[in-house]
Amino acid sequence: MKPVLIRWGLWLCAAMTCLFLLVPVRPAAAMYVSGADLTRNCLSDKKHDIYACVHYVAGVIDYHTVMQSVGTAPTLSFCIPPTVSVTEAAFVVLTYLRTQPMHQGFVAAMAVPLALNKTYPCKKAVPKKSGKKK
Repeated sequence: MKPVLIRWGLWLCAAMTCLFLLVPVRPAAAMYVSGADLTRNCLSDKKHDIYACVHYVAGVIDYHTVMQSVGTAPTLSFCIPPTVSVTEAAFVVLTYLRTQPMHQGFVAAMAVPLALNKTYPCKKAVPKKSGKKK
């Protein structure tokens, strides 16, 4: 009985290998969301497109938050108040993308921080005065 199972396993392995070789590979250039894609999703009347828009913005915000927490702060930061929802942040990004059409052909992940920085810039920390007199 074992030789039959081995032959069946080898046949299945060969069939799966052929299948993977025949599946077209998506070019790397198509592996990102452009500003036009994000704008289209945000303006869609389909719920899943709108969710994709909001969740994309949330993902970029999360990424920046993680980078800041590990000390690898991005060169362009933003400070979204805790009272602002992710939906409101996505609306800020959509408004920015619609007024800055130069981002339509580029990766949207670069436009999101630009939009959020413009609306929610971080305030510079005021240095504390020390109690020592010179």
